[in-house]
Amino acid sequence: MSMVCRMRRGAAAIALTLTLGAAGWASGCSWQNASVSAPPSPPPAADAPHVLTSLSQLSSSDPDSAELKTAAKVLKSSPAPRQSAQDAESVGEDRPSVLRRLYLEDPTSPRYAPTAIPHTEIRLLNAKAAQYPDLANLLLTQLIAEMVQDEKVPPLAKLELSEDPQPVIVTAILDDRGQLKELIYREHSGLAAIDNFVIAACKASLWANNAPKGALAADGNYRLRIEAQLSKYSTDREGNQTFITRLGLGIM
Repeated sequence: MSMVCRMRRGAAAIALTLTLGAAGWASGCSWQNASVSAPPSPPPAADAPHVLTSLSQLSSSDPDSAELKTAAKVLKSSPAPRQSAQDAESVGEDRPSVLRRLYLEDPTSPRYAPTAIPHTEIRLLNAKAAQYPDLANLLLTQLIAEMVQDEKVPPLAKLELSEDPQPVIVTAILDDRGQLKELIYREHSGLAAIDNFVIAACKASLWANNAPKGALAADGNYRLRIEAQLSKYSTDREGNQTFITRLGLGIM
């Protein structure tokens, strides 16, 4: 065999060896790639929104957690400010002092303070009621609650008002224990249904336990002046009436 033939066979053998080695290396890489899981995705940026499934995920090192804890401390150390007198008047808070302030600002004004019951207003009628606002507020609250309840049943619930009736004015006399003794008409509304309605509400609600002795009249009784007026507010499809109920109280 010539030298040239031996050289050609050697070169072919080397080429075959290299080809088989390359194929094996490629198949090894393919197997390796199949068994290794994909690398984890990079964590979200610090300012990116993320969902919390548990409050325990807020660690003490989390800046959001630190801010929440700081806010909680501030809320505990700094309670919410009290509402202004105007806000209290609008939602019915601190009622006795609001009533007293309204009276002292303008005793002759028919200015009413709204209550927590829709379409109702109350006011004080004289200085003695402003001097005892807790007693006045108790009696006003009891009376107006009774009136609103009775307005929702016949005959008031079906009473059509062509125009606003006059106020019903009543003198109520309570004994020294705060129990109702007598009711005296001073002025009628012009409608018997409303007159009877006011009297019935007074009978059911005018009483006071532990009333201040300083509010007693010279005859040893508690004497009250009640002014009540209804105005039409709305009518529903069944003909049921809703009224604006205004109530004033004086202590004589």
